[in-house]
Amino acid sequence: MQKLRALLKSDRFREIFVYGVVGVLTTVVNYVVYFAFSRGVAALLGLAPDHAAMILAAKIAAWVAAVSFAFWANKVFVFHSADWSGATLRRELPSFVSARVLSLIFDAAFVEFAVHALGMNDLIATLISNVIVVVLNYFASKFWIFRKR
Repeated sequence: MQKLRALLKSDRFREIFVYGVVGVLTTVVNYVVYFAFSRGVAALLGLAPDHAAMILAAKIAAWVAAVSFAFWANKVFVFHSADWSGATLRRELPSFVSARVLSLIFDAAFVEFAVHALGMNDLIATLISNVIVVVLNYFASKFWIFRKR
């Protein structure tokens, strides 16, 4: 029982827990923007929500919103990178965006494959992809982007 209490009070557990919360919130931002864009814009343009061009456009819109939120939340709440100086931002922001570009490529490819090759619903495929992306992005953030120098 003491080991469990020690684990729950540890900095590592707190970081992973808060990252999980931020990951869930980032996923919500991504999913809501994707849903609103893919359904709203598709309706305005007369396209099916699962049209390949609509999926890609909705993914990009959702990605921009989610990455913006995730950078701020991870910097402030997860990795406590309190330095907002130009030098630090020039190091952290491009690294963060680069990791997220790789995530975007994976996400778009995964959803395209799941929808068009496996016949999966695009919203379910997006949710599955987002879970995988959150895990991969934790390791990139922890050991590359926000690592303590």
